[in-house]
Amino acid sequence: MNKKLIVIIWAIAILIGILLSSQSSNYLNYNENTTIPSYYPSAKAQTLLNEYFHGGNENNTIDVVLINSTPEQDYQVQQIISKVSGVTNVESIVTAYLQYDEQLGKIINLTGFTILKEQPNISIEELKIEISKTLKIPIYYTSLFNISPNKLLENNQTEFFQIKPPANFTSLYLAKNVSVLFVYTKYGPNYNFKNGTYPAGEISQQINSKLKTSNINVKYYLTGTAPLVQELSQSENQRQDITFALVFIVLLVIMAIYFRSIIAPIVSMGVIGLSMIFGLAIVTLVGKFYHPVDFEVIEPMISVLLGIGADYSVFLLSRFKEELAKGNSKEIATRTSVKTSGKAILISGTAVTLVFLSLSFIPYLHSWGLTIGFSVPITVLLAVTLLPIIYGKIGEKIFWPSKPKLTSNRTLGKIAEITMKKPKTTLAIATFLGILALFFVLSVPLSLDFTSGLPNIQAVKGLDILENAFGNSFVNPTLIVFNSSHVINTSYLIKIANIEKNISKLQGVKSIIGPVPPNFNGTYTPTVLADLKANVGSNNKTLLVTIITNYDPYSTQAQNLVNKIQTEVSPYNGYVGGTTASVIDALNYLLPYYEILIIVLPIVLIASLTAFLKSIKISIGAVATILLSIVLSLSIIYSLYKSSEGILFFIPITIFVLMMGLGNDYSIFILTRVKEEIENERSLESIIRAISISAGAVTALGVILASSFAVLAIDPIKPIAELGIGIAIAALLDTFVIRIFIYPALLKLILKVENKTKSSTNS
Repeated sequence: MNKKLIVIIWAIAILIGILLSSQSSNYLNYNENTTIPSYYPSAKAQTLLNEYFHGGNENNTIDVVLINSTPEQDYQVQQIISKVSGVTNVESIVTAYLQYDEQLGKIINLTGFTILKEQPNISIEELKIEISKTLKIPIYYTSLFNISPNKLLENNQTEFFQIKPPANFTSLYLAKNVSVLFVYTKYGPNYNFKNGTYPAGEISQQINSKLKTSNINVKYYLTGTAPLVQELSQSENQRQDITFALVFIVLLVIMAIYFRSIIAPIVSMGVIGLSMIFGLAIVTLVGKFYHPVDFEVIEPMISVLLGIGADYSVFLLSRFKEELAKGNSKEIATRTSVKTSGKAILISGTAVTLVFLSLSFIPYLHSWGLTIGFSVPITVLLAVTLLPIIYGKIGEKIFWPSKPKLTSNRTLGKIAEITMKKPKTTLAIATFLGILALFFVLSVPLSLDFTSGLPNIQAVKGLDILENAFGNSFVNPTLIVFNSSHVINTSYLIKIANIEKNISKLQGVKSIIGPVPPNFNGTYTPTVLADLKANVGSNNKTLLVTIITNYDPYSTQAQNLVNKIQTEVSPYNGYVGGTTASVIDALNYLLPYYEILIIVLPIVLIASLTAFLKSIKISIGAVATILLSIVLSLSIIYSLYKSSEGILFFIPITIFVLMMGLGNDYSIFILTRVKEEIENERSLESIIRAISISAGAVTALGVILASSFAVLAIDPIKPIAELGIGIAIAALLDTFVIRIFIYPALLKLILKVENKTKSSTNS
């Protein structure tokens, strides 16, 4: 194709990319919940909760955490928040006061009017004294006589707050020195306008602004879904910019050291840097026409695109430099570099693309697959079309101030020669270490605790305070929803009470809040009536039972307990929901996809390598070495970051997919050179020569990839940092252990070359 036409096409594409990439932040998703199919118990429970219980039509998107506040201050905060546009309801400790006063008021009024019948001429003051004596309550409690609790609150806050409800009423809103207000908004926590505006987040900002400017002297935190999303989205652009700048600078320095040149890295990274414009454009297209993109994909995508782009540039420029050193003209050197290295890059890029696209079939990770999978081919095209035009025009000056010369790494060649003397021993040791690492990796459970990896922003601090005060299980309780086929009656409630009694005996159960107490015998006390009102659905056929446990909701103990509870309630059309139940169902839903991917991806790579190398044995060996580096790196990551709940579920599968694709690059690059040398001379010396010549470039490629991901180690979002370190370790293992020690031994056994220096080409 005409070079000018290629440049024009790229110029137009870049302009379109800039337009689309500027909108990418509007299509990011900050909801970390995994969508579970409706046939799972936790999904059924959530559907019933949404349809028949409070919160189905209103959305508790914001929690306001107050430190050392009085009930009066809580009420002042509640009044301020209630006036914010978009807020539909606010529940606080005042709600507990009103509920208690309503029950107490009924008794006081019943007693008062009974006394009035007997003593019609009694004065109000005397009547209140009589009520106080009869019910044995403080005199100020009688302020509830002949007035609704809401009216008393409106008329006389002092008298209202004198009447203290017992702990069973306030425990939902007050623990230790921490109180919480539950804010319900018009818009759901995951709702966005078409222009990308996040309404719940804007409401959160308005609440924060109002509280900041109020004269209420109390320390507060805004937490919950909306504040978390809002704070994460506000910092996302900054995190992207920092990650891009750091990766760009680090790769620029490494390439400058490798080529001993100023111009080569600037030209290469200038071209490859364009890949991020197209990557963010892909984010916009995927988010607009398919599904919002997970915000956590952006930083890894930066590392992937810049990392592999730099790798491809180094691979092309190294061959270009080699051809110039042989005395070829810049035109011939350019054509040869594109014909040899460019061909390997196209094959490698195709494999990497397919590997990433495979993630699009995995729930939760589909946006990772689509965005990175469609961005990689553009990076490949930039490397094999635009970059050669530029370095072909500049010629050997691109390596200024150094001069092109033939080089090989004799040290790595000698190591390769040593490992080929005892190839079986080398491979046996590698296999043993791989098996040990695999057993360790498989012993570590997977976790879905995303909140533990969030940065230390205000919303996360508020959540931590809430969990420390109320308990993690209180913030994330286990919910049982019973779905009766008929209107609830007394006999059904007695059955539910018996189920509650059985559950209360299970180890780990701290308390049960249900429509009736476990000892319910059919007698409807005021407390029972209040509990029924709060825990019976709007259709009068559904019941809600809340279980508070002694376990962390993400722990193995909590999961075992929830499984026992589900077994207990299943015969009565009971469905267990809440965080722990959702974790169990999500893992049951996701793991089969992972297992399929772990089996299918190596097979696909073996097939693609076989088509290129014409050797299934070498292909199987190459893929086996990639798997070895993955298992070893995972064992290191697990040792460093394993929590009591395990390792975050997407870390191992993402590292697996990334390294299956990126590790395949090195296999193709090395084996391409081995293939060239073996075709000329089938001997040990050919393998050693191929490794010696390609060692410098391949080592640089590994260091580049490791560095591009190592930058993520400083990311404030823990899962991204863990992912970055995991890939960096795997790349370094692949570069300095697998390729140097294991590959030569593997190639000798598979190719069955002779130990003598020269051998017949056709032997």
